[in-house]
Amino acid sequence: MPDDKLNMRQERFCLGLAEGLPQSRAYIEAGYIARNNAAEASASQLLRNPKVAARVAELRADAAKRSEITVDDLVADLNLMFKLALATKNPAAGVTAVMGKAKLLGLIVDKAEIATTLRKPFREPGEIERMSLEEWTAKFAPNRVN
Repeated sequence: MPDDKLNMRQERFCLGLAEGLPQSRAYIEAGYIARNNAAEASASQLLRNPKVAARVAELRADAAKRSEITVDDLVADLNLMFKLALATKNPAAGVTAVMGKAKLLGLIVDKAEIATTLRKPFREPGEIERMSLEEWTAKFAPNRVN
């Protein structure tokens, strides 16, 4: 039935709530216009719509299922894979399982790219010290267009 579907703004409102946004913020992010404190009242009213409430519950249930997998579950799976790698005499798979477990537990951190600024020295050290204030201002002051 077409009446069971939410419109685009209602769906975005539900997605915002499922992501953890406050009701008023989800209401505004969904594209509704609200002034002053009207967002809180309007969001509360929208959430009382049975279709909207059902969709929010559905999205939250899906998120709960996804969060059931914990680091302990993943470590247990990697332990199983490590034992399988040893049983099949596949050292590469065993190393991969151990490295995956170490990364999950925070023992290994991938390298991060670090940006640096290269500063070059002056050609003639002390050159600026001999400048007058007017010369320095003329050379280094920002150009202002009037």
